[in-house]
Amino acid sequence: MKDTIDRGPAPAGYKKLDLHIHTPFSACYIDHIKQGQPPTDPRAIIDAALEARLDGIAITDHNGVEMVATLRALAAGTGLTVLPGTEISTRGGHCLAIFPEEIDLDAVREMLRAIGFPPETWGDGFKRTELWMDEVFARIAALGGIAIGAHVDREPRGFLASDEKPSDKRRIYDSPNIAALEVTDERSIARYGEGRDLRYPTPRACTQSSDAHAPWEIGRRPIFMRMESVTLTAIRAALANYRDDVLFPAAVAMA
Repeated sequence: MKDTIDRGPAPAGYKKLDLHIHTPFSACYIDHIKQGQPPTDPRAIIDAALEARLDGIAITDHNGVEMVATLRALAAGTGLTVLPGTEISTRGGHCLAIFPEEIDLDAVREMLRAIGFPPETWGDGFKRTELWMDEVFARIAALGGIAIGAHVDREPRGFLASDEKPSDKRRIYDSPNIAALEVTDERSIARYGEGRDLRYPTPRACTQSSDAHAPWEIGRRPIFMRMESVTLTAIRAALANYRDDVLFPAAVAMA
């Protein structure tokens, strides 16, 4: 297997982040889809993040937060910050919800129930709320979290690449509650970050992340944000000033 993990440190003044990481709680994790795959020890997720020299990660299982506490406990004392999150399947596409470090996870569980995810659906990315993505953005914001459109330029569950009506995609794009667009194609950074797409002229902060479904994928698409310590408040501030405070690895390599 070709090693595609970025193992370099963050530039001075920045932190190296991967804000889209799954665990075996997600039904599409490697444990569940590869025959003969031994169960992943959750500690392997923390070890992989440390080996990739990440400063912070977000645990974003599909429609659930059941592994967040376990991973946070395992990371204690390592210097790695583990942020609580989830990837929510909505009408329009997938979105990442990342919450403050101190949030009561029961509040997130209650939000998931309220938008149509009873406990028996937690972890299943194919289950979907009937609420539009921008309506879910508002629910996330109400809990103090930030909403990031997940893999927006990738079919079939990135909202900009979806077959939804252009008017619906434009409404989602223009939501006041979207903090950033997670992109998978580096050309999308300028396309949306600089407002070069005539259909979506408002510039938006862009991020990238591994969307890891196995430990060895963690850190394959990191992002660097200017901050002193990894907190949701610092991430929010970096995204608000993304032209100066967010760097992609290619820009770091060229510096």
